[in-house]
Amino acid sequence: MGDITISSIPHWTYTHVRDRRLQILLARLRIDYTYLTQRYLLTRDPQPYCDDCLVPLTVRHLLIECPTFIELRHRYLYRCRGRDSGVYYILMVLGPECLAQNHDVFRFLGDARLLPKL
Repeated sequence: MGDITISSIPHWTYTHVRDRRLQILLARLRIDYTYLTQRYLLTRDPQPYCDDCLVPLTVRHLLIECPTFIELRHRYLYRCRGRDSGVYYILMVLGPECLAQNHDVFRFLGDARLLPKL
């Protein structure tokens, strides 16, 4: 998970996401523990890497770093950028402010064809 520690994770509520499956997916995205990114721990396969970037596949990489999804990121997650820098932050993308605005992260994952893999 990199730079995220337990003390740096704010308390999140699910008031904007009513569907139980989406709540579970959101919780897994927030702890970077999805089937796509962590399956190798169960199957003993090699750790998955991004086909385009050749870096370990993580939720952070998929949501805010991978250049493959730049256009989708700008389309669905543009409201989830830092106000001054224009940089995407994982805490904002998966935070309540962005979820209150039409659940854009789920639309992003759907159009990126990642939703069924998570």
